[in-house]
Amino acid sequence: MKWNYVSLLILSILLSYHIRSHAQLNGNNLAEFQYGQLPNDTSSISTLYDRLVLNYNYKWLKANATIEQFYSPIGNSSYVNLSQFSAYLRFKPFEFKVGNFYETIGRGLLLRSFEIPGAILEDLSYRSRHYFNRDILGVSAKYNYKNFITKLLYGRPLNYVFPPTQAFKYRRPDAIAAAYSEYSFKQQTMGLAAMQHSNGGIDKTYLMATASGNISHILSYYTELAKNVSDFGLSDFSNTASYAFYSGLNFTKNNFGISAEYKNYKNFLIGSGINEPPALVKEHSYKVLNRSTHVLQLLNETGYQAELFYTFPNLSTLTFNNTLAINNFGQKFVFQEFFLEYDFSITENHEIKLFTDYADDPFKLEKNRISAGISTDSKIFEHSSFKTNYEFQTFERTGNDYQNHVLVLGYAFKSKFICNITSEYSNDSFFVTTGSKIWVGANLKYQLNNNHSLQIFAGERRGGPACNAGVCYEVLDFTGFEMRLTSRF
Repeated sequence: MKWNYVSLLILSILLSYHIRSHAQLNGNNLAEFQYGQLPNDTSSISTLYDRLVLNYNYKWLKANATIEQFYSPIGNSSYVNLSQFSAYLRFKPFEFKVGNFYETIGRGLLLRSFEIPGAILEDLSYRSRHYFNRDILGVSAKYNYKNFITKLLYGRPLNYVFPPTQAFKYRRPDAIAAAYSEYSFKQQTMGLAAMQHSNGGIDKTYLMATASGNISHILSYYTELAKNVSDFGLSDFSNTASYAFYSGLNFTKNNFGISAEYKNYKNFLIGSGINEPPALVKEHSYKVLNRSTHVLQLLNETGYQAELFYTFPNLSTLTFNNTLAINNFGQKFVFQEFFLEYDFSITENHEIKLFTDYADDPFKLEKNRISAGISTDSKIFEHSSFKTNYEFQTFERTGNDYQNHVLVLGYAFKSKFICNITSEYSNDSFFVTTGSKIWVGANLKYQLNNNHSLQIFAGERRGGPACNAGVCYEVLDFTGFEMRLTSRF
């Protein structure tokens, strides 16, 4: 099996040198080797993952094929799989897709497809690694003429929880047939959608309406309402009904901007979770905050998110965000967060970010959660910079105080060479069985040339929840060595 993997890896590298002359054919490859331990492992093991993507473009035709491979000594976790294949045809004003494709209806209240670039998932239950995406296997057609667009699609969305080693019926248990149309006039857009959903022999029909546009050159809006009309009347918005409502306003003038969003989701988890409505929770780049994020509860959640920013004459920026999420499952749970960040430069070569955050999270039993941190980026030579980041978090749970600390020291030479050392400390009883724990790991990234980059990790990496592009997933603790080669051609 390893020889198959090595052969494919060599082939992908050779392709980058020999295919570039043919503009209609291109692709990329992600290869990752791991040697180490995940939680509950008693010894280190070696695993190999590879994802090869080939794209072909010729006039009105685009074709794509993706091959995934994973090799592990753990039984029944290895595979070689043609995970995606698609063809896209365009004959104006028509467009057609067949195979694996991505499609989102509105802001995702009914359906959302996505791909998280570079993210690889692994679950302790299956011990098989696979790419993090949710595509649709089926067909779609689009008609676009002047101010009118209509789409038709039929297919089976992927349930990314299950790796390619599992049966098709588990990986794609949902079937959908949907139609969406929108019409634009005078900077306003109105849209309507209908979707038939089937899972386990149960069929349901959903309707959706959207309205968006510009009220003025400084104020815009977006509103979307979706509803289950199979089990509830069109006008039924009681607590037992199934519906989702989202609305947002954006205002910008000169150096000041504000966005305000509202959500009201009731009993609106569709099938295995093929929809992904806006969570209205700020997605943080800071580790202690991203790991502490609130996860949207589609069965019952109302709330809002408001964010303000102001850019000062010296180009420094102040950002404030407030999030509220209310869940009622017989008992009322209220998540609230206040976030403040100031981004400024001391001199032309020294940039600093400061943040502070206060939150209460009843789902995690965290009270008075206070977070703060500072990150710096200092240009020390013409092409070199030194970066530091320190984050601190403390909270109370069941009468006990807990802390999390993150310290990152990094160096970068242009964009060709980047290295950093990350150290984390925690005494959180949810993650540390007794006392406290320290994680120390080193990362190195080297840009071999325009088409190849190499990343190396060694040490201990702390896991936990992570969010990217509005999607949250679980990252596993890892101790060992990891090498990733990314190629494009």
